[in-house]
Amino acid sequence: MGYVTVHRCVFTVLAVDEHESILRSEVPVTVAIDDINDKSPDFNFPDDDNRTFSVSSAVPLGFPVVTVDARDDDAGENSRLSYDIVSIGAEHEKPLFRINRSLNILMKMNGYRP
Repeated sequence: MGYVTVHRCVFTVLAVDEHESILRSEVPVTVAIDDINDKSPDFNFPDDDNRTFSVSSAVPLGFPVVTVDARDDDAGENSRLSYDIVSIGAEHEKPLFRINRSLNILMKMNGYRP
C-alpha cells in the first residue's frame, strides 16, 4: 500500500469459535495510514536548466530579489520546508544575500563589491 494511493484501509474482522461455528463475532476496523518522511525536496527554481538570475546593483538593501521554490511530496507536517543559505563564498566578508527561512525569498543585504 503506497501512501499516495491509499490513505486508509477499512475491513471487517470475523472471529469464529472453533467448537461452535454459530458462535461468531464481527468488528469493523479502520486503519489510518500515516505518511512517513521519505521524500527529498525537489527545487522548481532554481532547477537544473535555470540556476542563474540577475540582480541590479541599484536594488535597495533588504529588497526581495528572487523567490526560491521547492516542493516536498510527503504529506502534512512532513511536507513543510524551510530554507537556508549554507555557503556564501570565501571572497565575501559579509553575506550579500539572506533568505527568509519560511517565505523562501532571497533578499539583497550588502552592496556588491567586485
